[in-house]
Amino acid sequence: MSEYPAVDIITIGYNSLPFLNDFFLGLSRLEYPSDQCTLFFVDNGSCDGSAEFVEKIHLNFKVEVVRNKKNYGFAKASNMILRRSLADFVGLLNPDTRTDKNWLAALVRTMCASEDVGMASSRRIPQEAPRYINPATQETSWCSGGHCLIRRRALEKVGYFDERFFMYGEDVDLSWRMWLGGYRCVYVPDSICEHHYGREESFKTRRVYYHVRNSILLRYRYGTFFEIRNAYLRWAREGMSLFVKKLRFKEAFPVLAALFGHIPHIGYFLLTRAPVKKKENFLVVKDKWIRL
Repeated sequence: MSEYPAVDIITIGYNSLPFLNDFFLGLSRLEYPSDQCTLFFVDNGSCDGSAEFVEKIHLNFKVEVVRNKKNYGFAKASNMILRRSLADFVGLLNPDTRTDKNWLAALVRTMCASEDVGMASSRRIPQEAPRYINPATQETSWCSGGHCLIRRRALEKVGYFDERFFMYGEDVDLSWRMWLGGYRCVYVPDSICEHHYGREESFKTRRVYYHVRNSILLRYRYGTFFEIRNAYLRWAREGMSLFVKKLRFKEAFPVLAALFGHIPHIGYFLLTRAPVKKKENFLVVKDKWIRL
């Protein structure tokens, strides 16, 4: 394999205009051969001019804008490009990020050095993603879909993102399928990505809803009965506490809504449960529910 293999970078945008100057500043400084990179910017029905902004951008590598008429969510929009990409490696990068110049090269070096690495995730600043990282091997329980690199061959084996998640949790699910499929997920501290996660207050309600809903659904696929029960009780207590004791109705609403919103999907996640005999992998079990 070439020292600098072809990489398709996928970015899913939804009203991301405030972040795009920083985003493209980081990409413009990447130390990676420009003829080996393509950026696919998928706009999920934005109304803030994001797509138009990207169409006018001039980078030293190819940029293709894909416009969706509505917000299909992160998982489905990513799959649109994953299914047509032919590159050996596919990068996922959120629009509310700014990459270090070594972001992509460090990820590629790690993937090329070990054929059994299915996903590699960068170091997130100023706050690291809540995941387990083995300090000796740098193996991690999951790789963030906001800034990672995926081996196409591994993806073809374990499958694409599960579109039932819509947003949040789909990267955890894919990472665990990588582990259960015989691939490793690793953390690459030399690959640095600044993530402005949490600053877009207008999406806070939607973020909370899908975080709670999907954290419960993940347990239906990977957890025990007691873990499913405990997750439901935990969020029920949290929602009722916000609603009754603290009178924070706006914050309580998405939590309580998620307790009902996950119900139509239970059957599907039970039917697609991970085989129990394969769930003994340490990095799939270690702290898996504490951090979700």
